[in-house]
Amino acid sequence: MKVLSLILGMSLLSTAAQAGNMTFQFVNPNFGGNPNNGSFLLSQANAQNSYKDPDAYDWNSTSSTPSALDNFTSAIQSQLLGNLMGNISTGKPGRLVTKDFIVDIKNTDGQLMMNILDRTTGKSSTIQVDGLSSISSN
Repeated sequence: MKVLSLILGMSLLSTAAQAGNMTFQFVNPNFGGNPNNGSFLLSQANAQNSYKDPDAYDWNSTSSTPSALDNFTSAIQSQLLGNLMGNISTGKPGRLVTKDFIVDIKNTDGQLMMNILDRTTGKSSTIQVDGLSSISSN
């Protein structure tokens, strides 16, 4: 009787075991994992990377930053070139000479011709645009 009650008690207290299929999913998105893991994995890899490229550009160096005078000179050159291009619609030829290049612009019968000479290398470029007469009618 004790054995029977013990078996009956054990069977009532035992729970049913439940199991499911085991599935494997990659973590790395390169191998089919969740794409949202990509930025996390990249930041972890960069945090662990101690290699510094000796040929890499140094963004913290101030030697390559243009000075205020260089910025001002560039702005003035851009404005002068813009004024020169603005005069083309009226048919006025123009010339801009800087330390780096020479720009000659002329309008002949509705055809814009721009010659650009690089003073350091001596190379020349010519740009020709037709149909300028429709622009000059404004």
